[in-house]
Amino acid sequence: MRAPSAKAGIVVGALLILPMLGVVLAVMDLFAGYVWSLLAVIVLVVFTARVFRGPGESMAPRPWWRMTTTALSSAVLSVLFAVQAVVGLFRAGTAPFPAAVVLGALLTLAVAGAYALSATRLARVERPHKG
Repeated sequence: MRAPSAKAGIVVGALLILPMLGVVLAVMDLFAGYVWSLLAVIVLVVFTARVFRGPGESMAPRPWWRMTTTALSSAVLSVLFAVQAVVGLFRAGTAPFPAAVVLGALLTLAVAGAYALSATRLARVERPHKG
């Protein structure tokens, strides 16, 4: 999928709808709402990494390590997920389910690591070769 409007629509739609479902579930059961929200983010990350394509990028399956089109976009997403994980770890002590928040932070840190690996490998691919 290459169309920026379609990609934006999917991400914005998911970021509006999924938290609403998480809130509804949290009203019924706080733990279920938290787990739903966490799993929804992980599924969204995996989906976008496998399906979204940049301009000129082949529609062939990406290598397992490639999360985005460019090293810069992978690096930015890595930092954002890492910050989210660190904030989660600091807030875990005040959460109703500290173990669940720590698990969520660790999974978010794993996502940040996947984006960091993607950024590192893409930087090598993007670097011009000296002959």
